Amino acid sequence: MEKDTSHYAELIKVESIPPLPATAVSLLQMATDPDVEIADIAQLIERDPPLSARLIGIANSAFYSPRQPVTTVKSAIVSVLGLNMVRNIAFGLALTGGLSTSACPRFDLTQYWIMALGTADLASGLARAATHGDGPDPDAVYLSGLLHNLGELLLVHLWPYEMNDVLARFENDPETALVEHEYRVIGVDHWAAGAFLARHWQLPAFVAQTIESLDDRRVDVPDDASIMLLRAARRWVAGVAVGRSESLRVDGVDETYCEYRSTSFLDRFDGLAAIARTMS
Repeated sequence: MEKDTSHYAELIKVESIPPLPATAVSLLQMATDPDVEIADIAQLIERDPPLSARLIGIANSAFYSPRQPVTTVKSAIVSVLGLNMVRNIAFGLALTGGLSTSACPRFDLTQYWIMALGTADLASGLARAATHGDGPDPDAVYLSGLLHNLGELLLVHLWPYEMNDVLARFENDPETALVEHEYRVIGVDHWAAGAFLARHWQLPAFVAQTIESLDDRRVDVPDDASIMLLRAARRWVAGVAVGRSESLRVDGVDETYCEYRSTSFLDRFDGLAAIARTMS
């Protein structure tokens, strides 16, 4: 389907989009600071008690299975998640907090987070094992995976009643792709909406580019290892989320590692779903 990006920009009413949250702005600034200290990020996150509680809960979850209970953001960084992952998760949580989904009862926020967290976790792990040239940056892949479905939240935030209709139509006609239902009812799909929001919020350029490239209808996908890994991870996680556990095979990643990574993911899937429920 041919896209008119200027038309999309008009459809998405800028005045209805919340500004980038202050915590997200600070985290974004820290992401470009090579000298940032663990204590700096921990203190910033701890100024936002709900965000701190969610991060500590994630670090203590069965999905990550810490050896000792985590009680502070700093220990979540040092003992379990690592600096970059904490920063990325905190950024994703801060970013999406202002987008309301409560007026759209058919929208499954738990499923949203399963896809976001699952794609991010699996794709970043595959990136570490990839043999494409110098290899994709696992942290950039994680952030892209975490935000890849951001457009879904924006559409539900801006047009909750229309999106409720979209989801009802998709339930009755699953053979037609969700994005096609979105386009017919609203005139914009969640890939275009997500890329628009990433640019509107001035997120790193690769986030918007990746979101656009994950649209399965695109035939001009950039020859980029990160996008290939994210596409593969997203498709596989989507299958697992509906009860399919197919073999995971990814070009440029050793088959043995793919089998190990997918088995590990399946073993921890209930833990991932529990995290997603706490974030909904």
